[in-house]
Amino acid sequence: MPRTIYLVVFNSRLFPAHWGLWIPHTDDPGVGKFLEASGDAAEGFNIAFERNYNLEATGRIHQVLRLAEMQDHLVVDVKGDGSQSTDQTVHDYLEQVALSVPAPSKSLVSATAQGPKQRVEIQNCQTWLRAVVAALVQNGVIDQAALQAVDSAPKN
Repeated sequence: MPRTIYLVVFNSRLFPAHWGLWIPHTDDPGVGKFLEASGDAAEGFNIAFERNYNLEATGRIHQVLRLAEMQDHLVVDVKGDGSQSTDQTVHDYLEQVALSVPAPSKSLVSATAQGPKQRVEIQNCQTWLRAVVAALVQNGVIDQAALQAVDSAPKN
């Protein structure tokens, strides 16, 4: 039975929206795992696998967008003792691919920095998540339409 992979967009009027991948547990669709690159462009990002994550309990305004179907054996529910936890331990193929895509490093340059000024490409959780989805598409485990869904997702 295929598993549905969702893009969660935590909207913001002032800053880029925070994006993550949400995969509900098979036996409790209100709880699941949330894969994200957390941090900011000034300090850099870290990849996190949030387990037993209750999306509705966050209290943050968000949208949940269906991205793709993935074969069940490629996604594992890791419940442990049932409490919410965060780690970088790979338990399935989806997590392996997510961890293989490097989290964005610092991409903002201070206005007081010395040296020649040059245009920088700001990297954030959105660029990381798009790269993860692109890797999954390239590896043939999700459909190309997932990239189109990511590209049309709200950026703020």
